Amino acid sequence: MTPIFEHLRIIDLTQGMAGPLATMILADYGADVIRLEPPGGDPMWAHPAYMVWNRGKKSVALDWSSQVGRDQAHQLVRGADIFIESLRPGEAGRLGLGYEALAAANPALIFFSLSAFGQEGPYKNLKPYDGIINAKSGRMHDQPGWQGHRPTYRAVNDVSYHTAMFTVQALVAALRVRLMTGRGQRVETSLLGGVTAPNNPWRRFEGQSLPPDIYPRAAPKDAVIRGELVLDRHESDPYTAVPSQICAECKDGRWIMHSHIQPDLFKAWINAIGLGWIWDDPRFGKAPSFAKDEDRVALNLMIFERMKEKTSFEWREIYRRNPDCAGETMQTTQEAIGHEQFIANGHIIELDDPRVGRIKQVGAFARMSETPAVIARHAPQPGQHTDEVLAGMPVAPIKIKSTGGRPKRPLEGVIMLELATWLAAPFAGALLADLGARVIKIEALAGDPFRLMPSNENMIRAFQGKENVALNLKSKEGQEIFHKLVARADILMHNFRPGAPARIGADYETLRKIKPDLVYVYAGSYGSKGPDSLRAAFNPTMGAFSGNSLFQSGEGNLPKGDQSPDPMAGSGVATGIMLGLAARLLTGKGQYIETSMMNSNVYANSDDAFDYAGKPTRRVPDKAQLGLEATYRLYETTQGWVFLAVQFDHEFAAFCKVIGREDLAHDARFASWAGRYDNRVVLGDELELVFRTRSAEEWESLLTAADLGCVTADGSGHRRFLYEDPHMRAIGFMTPTQSRAFADQAPGGKYWRHAPVVRFSETPCEAGKPYCGLGEHTQDVLRELGYDSTAIARFKEANVIGMPIDKVLSHT
Repeated sequence: MTPIFEHLRIIDLTQGMAGPLATMILADYGADVIRLEPPGGDPMWAHPAYMVWNRGKKSVALDWSSQVGRDQAHQLVRGADIFIESLRPGEAGRLGLGYEALAAANPALIFFSLSAFGQEGPYKNLKPYDGIINAKSGRMHDQPGWQGHRPTYRAVNDVSYHTAMFTVQALVAALRVRLMTGRGQRVETSLLGGVTAPNNPWRRFEGQSLPPDIYPRAAPKDAVIRGELVLDRHESDPYTAVPSQICAECKDGRWIMHSHIQPDLFKAWINAIGLGWIWDDPRFGKAPSFAKDEDRVALNLMIFERMKEKTSFEWREIYRRNPDCAGETMQTTQEAIGHEQFIANGHIIELDDPRVGRIKQVGAFARMSETPAVIARHAPQPGQHTDEVLAGMPVAPIKIKSTGGRPKRPLEGVIMLELATWLAAPFAGALLADLGARVIKIEALAGDPFRLMPSNENMIRAFQGKENVALNLKSKEGQEIFHKLVARADILMHNFRPGAPARIGADYETLRKIKPDLVYVYAGSYGSKGPDSLRAAFNPTMGAFSGNSLFQSGEGNLPKGDQSPDPMAGSGVATGIMLGLAARLLTGKGQYIETSMMNSNVYANSDDAFDYAGKPTRRVPDKAQLGLEATYRLYETTQGWVFLAVQFDHEFAAFCKVIGREDLAHDARFASWAGRYDNRVVLGDELELVFRTRSAEEWESLLTAADLGCVTADGSGHRRFLYEDPHMRAIGFMTPTQSRAFADQAPGGKYWRHAPVVRFSETPCEAGKPYCGLGEHTQDVLRELGYDSTAIARFKEANVIGMPIDKVLSHT
């Protein structure tokens, strides 16, 4: 089988996690990726994850300070399909590698810029660290932690992960446009998009004021002063926990995180753990709802006691026999990559590396039936391929034989059917809609369970940009309508557990007969193989499985549930879809594709999703959840908090000079990144005294002027940052729209939504459709399929379709 990107050449001038992870995925599927590095190599090679993120690539060392080096880079890009860079805004142009100069020599070039806060706006030159993005955007302000009344460090690198996913998606979309027009274009995204796009915590209507910023789950101030680590609501506290989301200790001391927000799943779990008798007790008959709070506490206490009667392994076997039980043992990422379910789905590979020997590491991102990944080469030594690659110059510019057409948006003309519920998979549909695809969400007549949750505003992001058809797929006529839609579609994506699609005529074998070139994507939880494939999974349980939760909890603390797995899975689903679309564009064939919440979330932890003899232990947040090390953590100032990020040796030396403590730079204990980590407590104590001499704003001004990473971490919460920060307004990150679903809450139903997070110079994205109501477009879509008013009325009467009441009255 031919890899998707076998004939694609990419010149990669990125640093950190986002860019290298994106190009790693493209290399896994066949792209010829050439890393450009300075003499001596990228300093990020000090992080062992670089041996994973750069697998399958070539490395060329060039001297940027010389004209010869710049000319060589220009020549390499001249013969490339894609040039991706993460330099500071404007720096590529100063090196002679700006878009205009390169496009003039190679009109088919796709030029991709990956920045921290975007190419414009007052924050455009801030340092590109996940911690800087999380702090400045208010996310550390909103992060639940063990101490209240101050910011909490956000540990998982979901900023870089999301940005990597958006990068792959955008590059494939740009390749689609190029195939039609024969020309490349400039494309850009940012780490800021990676944190803000998946995390809209609040829907704002036009004219609505913002609520005050408060720290989540703040502890009593006197307890914080005493140094106690407390949290006023925790899944392991029977007096505050919600029974449907409990983190319970087992007989062996391990903890299991549960999530049973659907009533039927909660009942199945209660029965499976041997407490089914509660349904006959008037105190608990409507659990997890309760007339009295004391009844909730009483049930919690019984559950906690029951869970301690068996080991985590014994409970796991019970849950496997009862797959509606959504509970997962809290574990590290290292444990996740050794888990039998992860291995059963082929998510682990091994490569021999001359530096450390055999490396067990996370495998292909998506399982593809016709164009699977081919991962065979370890990461290069810095500069290993310099002579080989330069010997092949000069390289002729790329020439593309266009197929014709000029789309207004990158995915214009692509039709995707979404047969998915909750947040993870539907978020993928929203991302493709932002790129211009026509996304039709097919929803049960009763509604997506996510839509039905009270006070749930996260669904707005997942439901936007789509058309909505309410359809009863358990009926014969409903399946006939569905199959007519499939015949017109390019993509079908679902997240039903194995076996369910066949019961509603939505399995791959059935649909490929209707549409042979269909890109069919199963957005699974645990994947389709292994002992857990039939089990239910939700946001908190996948946080437990992947290592998110333990990593975020802080050293020595009780485990705490993490709320990021759903959007991370959604970004991954969108990437899997785009890989399938790329394969169809290049081969004309459809195929079966599979992504999983499990693999996507481990990918987000890919800084630790590998192992070899002597591998350093992952650096975890300290007990107070301030950060990872003395030079990458939160500090209190005379007024407010800052986040400091000065990891590299040259950054630390410059930092010490600015703060007047050059003695620290000359101290042998702090002479290297590793040394500063090993002596983090001593160095942290010194820096705490330093930071208490100025305010947070003063420190940000002083250190950013010296091009160092330091920003205020408590300027505002995330939602205020989204809507009111000058930078966000300058770059137009939020955009107004309107939905008739909100007509009773704001004039015309006007509200604010995210603008697309990727920008294209020739085929710009638009915000597109707003939030879709249940069945809002049923009638319009059925008319498009050829059904008349009589047929539509009959379908409505027979409960085959659903639509808003005003639609029914106006057309029957």
